[in-house]
Amino acid sequence: MEKTMQKHFMYILLAAALLALGACQSHGRLDELKDFVEKVGEEGPGYTEERWTEINEEFTRLLDKVQEIQDLTPEEAEEIGKLQGQYAVSVFKYHGQKLMQEWEKAGKSLEGFIDGVSESLEETDGKAEKE
Repeated sequence: MEKTMQKHFMYILLAAALLALGACQSHGRLDELKDFVEKVGEEGPGYTEERWTEINEEFTRLLDKVQEIQDLTPEEAEEIGKLQGQYAVSVFKYHGQKLMQEWEKAGKSLEGFIDGVSESLEETDGKAEKE
């Protein structure tokens, strides 16, 4: 009876080791993409337009690499989707900030334009009243 228990215990240990090894392998397949997305999230606000072009190309390469994996688990596919979402937020934050800056500049230009038109109209009205 004791030998049978030892045999079953060995099978359980072997199965646990295989499960742990499998988990490490599947996690390792996404590590490069995950590390990249985390780095972009931290450093992205300091990137230039040229750097963003390079970063987008690198992201596409890494994404293509993980999507070529034939035996993705549902959990891995979900993790890839999550990483894509996190990357999109980083990109949006940068480009959204740039867009807001452009809107602010455009708003100042528009204010100046309106002020210029108003002043000209007031001058024209003032001259017309004198006549």
